[in-house]
Amino acid sequence: MKKILFAAWLVSNIPAVSAQSKAVMEVNYETKIISDSLNRDKVSVYTSTLLCNNVESVYFSREAQAYYKGFSTATISTSAGAIPKYPKSVGSVYKTKEKLWASLPVGKYIFTYEEPQLKWEILNETKDLKGFKTRLAKTTTDTGNTYFAWFTSDITIPDGPFRFKGLSGLVLEVYNKNRTVEIYATEIKKSDELIEPLNYGDTVKTKSKQQFLDARKN
Repeated sequence: MKKILFAAWLVSNIPAVSAQSKAVMEVNYETKIISDSLNRDKVSVYTSTLLCNNVESVYFSREAQAYYKGFSTATISTSAGAIPKYPKSVGSVYKTKEKLWASLPVGKYIFTYEEPQLKWEILNETKDLKGFKTRLAKTTTDTGNTYFAWFTSDITIPDGPFRFKGLSGLVLEVYNKNRTVEIYATEIKKSDELIEPLNYGDTVKTKSKQQFLDARKN
């Protein structure tokens, strides 16, 4: 019942907003990545936060936010003294109504590029997740990878983790075909935090995503 009331509150309190507005909701996600499909016990785990309203969002690591804003408390010891610890994950995605901008590391540089919107196929499967009714959707990315997403129309914000957005509700779970990448929502709560892209300082702004892909390959 509390989940239903919370979803109703969100729907009735989604305002018309402009760039860098306030969120109405915070969703925390856990990402599990298996880099070697033959050794599935070796898993890297990352935590990320989605701040969103009906037209704008930012997906980022709280650890990276603290690092780039200069208030990180995590440090490492060096011969020159304690220095801020580099975040485990620094990538982020900023969305406005028209555009989706991803910022990801290549070596010591951060590349920012426009992500193409995904085209989704709604499947017949349904299940309950975190107290919400969800439906399954499928997409194939521009790089040829197949992903599945469980989304709920109980929260009519067309958003989700990383680039997995554009459905008729909030994405609560995402995984790829061979399940070497899995993303789960761990917490959903109200928020009025400011939505703004992560400020990395200097970034490499590409003219196309292909420039980022080429740099990463090289």
